[in-house]
Amino acid sequence: MSLPANPNEDPNKDRPTKYAPVPPDRKQTVILDALARVADGHRLIDIAQDHGITKQTLNTWLTGLGEEYKALRDAYIDSQIADAMESIDSANDAFALARAREQFKARSWYAERRDRQRYGVQQSQNSVSDLNVVINIGSHDVGTVVIDGTTNNPQE
Repeated sequence: MSLPANPNEDPNKDRPTKYAPVPPDRKQTVILDALARVADGHRLIDIAQDHGITKQTLNTWLTGLGEEYKALRDAYIDSQIADAMESIDSANDAFALARAREQFKARSWYAERRDRQRYGVQQSQNSVSDLNVVINIGSHDVGTVVIDGTTNNPQE
């Protein structure tokens, strides 16, 4: 394998790829369609397949939108949770209720992982606890350790 004459040249430029490069105008069309379809509850994998691109490519493009995509993703997660809660409320038999509960659990799990700030378990930042360890061997006090960043040893 030979090195390219120009070190700034892409060594993979002649390598065949599964997908052809997407022109900028088509990329913009795909992004606009994806934004509308995600707002309607469609999955990224389905949108990407309809446009002949990978889910990863579509996700990269949408993530590049920054706050606009974050707001859309937040709205999508909220709607999924609301739909699951509505299914629980409207269940008319035990089987439908069990199914709705499982849907809610799955969507809650997804929400916790995709948006930890809003749906994750909130842990208190200002609670500090010390752990005292006292080691006695026979009648001799070997030492006391306080685990909070400092160590106390009475034999020093």
